[in-house]
Amino acid sequence: IDQDNAEYVFFPAVSDYLLEPDTLMGNAAVMQVTGGSWTIGTRNFDGINYGLFYSDRMMERIVRNEVAEVRRLKGRKVLIGECGHATRSAWFVPTFCGPDAPEVVNFMQYTAKQLREGRLPLKPDRIQERVTYHDPCNIARAGRITEEPREILRAICADFVEMTPNRTENYCCGGGGGTVSIDEIRKFRTGPMGRRKAEQIRATGARLLVAPCANCKKQLREICEDHQLDVEVVGLHDLVLK
Repeated sequence: IDQDNAEYVFFPAVSDYLLEPDTLMGNAAVMQVTGGSWTIGTRNFDGINYGLFYSDRMMERIVRNEVAEVRRLKGRKVLIGECGHATRSAWFVPTFCGPDAPEVVNFMQYTAKQLREGRLPLKPDRIQERVTYHDPCNIARAGRITEEPREILRAICADFVEMTPNRTENYCCGGGGGTVSIDEIRKFRTGPMGRRKAEQIRATGARLLVAPCANCKKQLREICEDHQLDVEVVGLHDLVLK
């Protein structure tokens, strides 16, 4: 916490702090094993940026606050947690902060790079249950993060199956645009908005559904509950931790 001169200043989604301890422990384990140089700042430590929904002015203010925290701690890069929304928001760092702004890295990109370079000793086939992967719209639609999570999952899962369609064509979870936060419309979100996703998940026969996005996790858990799917929704680094 508040360590100067770290390579990465880490901004997970606030829901990871509140609801996803295994995701955060997986993040920490990866940094520990790979010798990563990282810190979390106490003045700004949340990657969620609702300016993405509200207005460019709000998004710019939050992005600038994140970059100010990196510079306060003399860090070199912004490390975003798994969350698709947080990552897409942070991709606006160079837009609002100029060409000398710190580089933005999603944690899945970091972990995949360490795996490729032989610094992350993962036990093959450690995860025996059937696993499938949900592509969050915010990081997959543009094709910017699709292969890294699959590299990691294939390294640790005995039975990894794809949804159909997948990657840039994968179906939205049904809670996009911030609607996932409106509990009063849950029946609409998981019914008309979520039925196709429920059918897609059911068709895989998966027992574990990896969803590296705070918004997607909430929506998919409610879809699985409302459609009686015996599926556990987890983060990618939950399984890396195992």
